[in-house]
Amino acid sequence: MKLSITIVNYNQKYFPKLCVEALKKSKVDFEYEIIVCDNDSHDESLAYLKQADEKGLIKLVQPGANLGYGSGHNFAAKYAKGKYILILNTDITVEHDTLQKLVDYLEKHHDVGMVGPKLMYHNGTVQQSCRRNAGLFDLFIKRSFLKYIWPFKARYQKYVMEDFKHDSTQSVDLITGAFMVMPKELFDKIHGFDERYFMFMEDFDLCRKTHKAGYKVVYYPEAVATHYHKRLSEGSFFKLIFNKISWWHLASALKYHWKWRGAK
Repeated sequence: MKLSITIVNYNQKYFPKLCVEALKKSKVDFEYEIIVCDNDSHDESLAYLKQADEKGLIKLVQPGANLGYGSGHNFAAKYAKGKYILILNTDITVEHDTLQKLVDYLEKHHDVGMVGPKLMYHNGTVQQSCRRNAGLFDLFIKRSFLKYIWPFKARYQKYVMEDFKHDSTQSVDLITGAFMVMPKELFDKIHGFDERYFMFMEDFDLCRKTHKAGYKVVYYPEAVATHYHKRLSEGSFFKLIFNKISWWHLASALKYHWKWRGAK
């Protein structure tokens, strides 16, 4: 088995169906599997996943609780048999050659521990899916009106790499956890996602652990996927302080920056 694709679902309605159908249209010269961890969903997505499992399209695993994002992928990864593991959001659809290009890249670049594609929004604009390492204040700027005000605007733009041309392959500090591919052996070696994060920052933490293990993290725009994305934590700062998801984000940000304080 060359590739294991892990997906975590929690009440994502029709997105799992769109995601799986796109994956099944991939043109690849290797064997792959799709493993979906359902975090105790109660909507129509669970009915689809059970049906897809019965048809052999996916392997459905159910921990019986909402484990969160990183822990859900760790749970699915326990069943993975592939040489490489693709960590994927439910709200992403791949092109017919996306999987092949990413696997081929890792096969040719053994110093790369993680690679991510160019992510496009459904309206055709490019998602800023890579980041530079940043401090806690940078996250605050990103989530507040300060990102529109000089000099904080320049600091925000540097963090989200607005100066970076998203059509060129480049080693980066961080890529989003919506779509990341890495050797399964490395994923296991660095113990997968840190399960102290319920949601948010677990992807950046995994990138940091990949670097620490001596490997590169690469943004590879030759491979493309579409992200039907709406930020769970979007909105004005004053609205966000009353949002439970925002408090998860804050808790994860504090854990992340405490863990990696002083690291370069």
